Formats: sequence, structure tokens, C-alpha cells
Amino acid sequence: MTDVSLNSGIRANLLQLQRSSASFQTTTERLASGKKVNSAIDNPSNFFAAVNLTDRAEGLSARLDGIGQAVQTVKAADNGISTIRSFVSAMKGVVNNALGNADGDARAALGRQFNELLVQVGQTAKDSSYQGVNLLQDSATQTVQFGEAFDASTLDLEGFDIAGPATLSAVVGDEGNIADIANAAGDANFGFLMTNQDGDEFGINGALTNATNTAAVDGSTDWRDATYEADLSSVLQQLESFDIELKAQASNLSQNLASITIREEFSNNMINTLNEGADKMTLADLNEEGANLLALQTSTQLATQSLSLASQQSQGVLQLIG
Repeated sequence: MTDVSLNSGIRANLLQLQRSSASFQTTTERLASGKKVNSAIDNPSNFFAAVNLTDRAEGLSARLDGIGQAVQTVKAADNGISTIRSFVSAMKGVVNNALGNADGDARAALGRQFNELLVQVGQTAKDSSYQGVNLLQDSATQTVQFGEAFDASTLDLEGFDIAGPATLSAVVGDEGNIADIANAAGDANFGFLMTNQDGDEFGINGALTNATNTAAVDGSTDWRDATYEADLSSVLQQLESFDIELKAQASNLSQNLASITIREEFSNNMINTLNEGADKMTLADLNEEGANLLALQTSTQLATQSLSLASQQSQGVLQLIG
């Protein structure tokens, strides 16, 4: 079969229509996706550079959940410290009332109140856990991840230890008896014990105010005893030292919280920067693509009309032959 021969005018117009069709398809794809680079075929260097930036942004985004949970962990610990300091303030009030009361039975009743508050301090420390992490007990440490690579950029949240709530709850009865918690040296000196990150210990002596007024357990305080003024003054000093250390720990937590919050803001800004950089290499200018589409439509119409005119010339030749 002999191929049909086309004149140069028809061939030129067909070629223009093919080019316009390809450009039209590319432009409509960009308008539909919003991107000028949809695959490595469109622009390999821009495509893979954008992928690297997007991967970094996704890595940082994955850390934001952990950062947010770390913030809540610190807030839970800070809330626990604030509550404990309120109990300590109440305990100071009880001791001061006892110091001003000459009645042994009245002091004994105040001693029982003191023990109840002492138990609440321990229970509050125990209840200050968030997602299994308690910065107020067992010197717990939580590592916060900031960088997209594991352990590339971190912050360690160091807790401390407020010991004794379970023991205190078990041994404090209606008569206000309290057992001692051994300190690091093995001496039973404290009704309550806090150990900070440096190993420093802060103890609070409990009260022994039973009905028979027997001798106090080692390290505890008999609020009925004739030496109650010196003993309770010592307890008051212990409370003040305990409260000062709590303030120091709260300050450390506040500094850590500030650092985490700053890094969280930095991560959000960096994620935005990375995504914006990737977009600049891949996103299409919709105004430009819209203008291109209009120009292509016009070009296609003109090419179609030119093809029609070229075809009419061939028809004229046929008429002459006929």
C-alpha cells in the first residue's frame, strides 16, 4: 500500500498541533497538581533536592509529639511540686500552732494532723506521674529528642526522689504512729526523705503521739514530750529546708520547660523553612500556567485553522484535475 503524501504546510501544522497537545497536557497536569515537578522525569535535580528537604521536615515533625509529651511531663511534675509546697505550708502552720500550745494532748492532736499531711505529700509525689514517667520519684530521667536523627540533639530531664508514701500510708494509724524511712546511710532518722540529683538528703521527722505516750521511735518526734519546743523547732527547720529544695527543683523544671518550648518553636519554624524550600523547587506558578493554558488554546485554534487552509489548497488541486 502506497503511503499518503502530505504537503509541507499540512505537515508543519500537524507538528504544531502535536506540540501544542503535549504542552497542553503538561500545563493541565501542573494546574491539577499545583506542581511543576511531579516526578524525577520533570526535573531530577529539583525533585530529589525537594525530597531530601521534605524528609528532614517529616523527621522533625515526628519529634514534635515527643516534645509535646515532654512538656506535659514537666507540667505534671511542676503541678506536683506546687501541691506539695502547699502541704508543706500547711505543715508549717501545724508545727507553729503546736509550738504555741502548752497542752500535750492538743499537741498530740496536731501531731496526728501533721502525719496526715506528711502522707499526702508522699501520695502527691506518687500521683505526679505522666505517661509512666514520674520526675518526683526514683530519680527518673527522660530524654527528649529534638533532631531528625536519633540522639543527634537531646535534652535530659532529671528528676529526684521523694520517698515513702507507701510505707507512710501503711504505718500511720488512728493514733498517729509513724515508722521511719532509712536514709542512704542506713540510719532510721526520717519520717520522710527527699534525695536530689546530687545525692543531698532532706528529711522530715514524723510524730509519735500514741495514747500511752511511750518513747518515740528513733528519729521521730514525740509532740507530747517536755522537749517539744526544741524538737518541733527542728521539724520546722526541716520543713524550711525541704521547701527551699522544692523551690530549687521547681526552678530546674522551669528552665527545662523553657528549653523544650524554645526547641519546639525552633522545630516548627525549621519544618516550615524546609517545606517552603521544597515548594520553591517543585510548585508551579498557577498564574503563569493559567496564561500558558490560554496561549496554548489560542495556538491550537490557529494551528487547526491553518491545517484547514492547507487542506483547502489540496482540495483546489483536486478541483482542477476534476
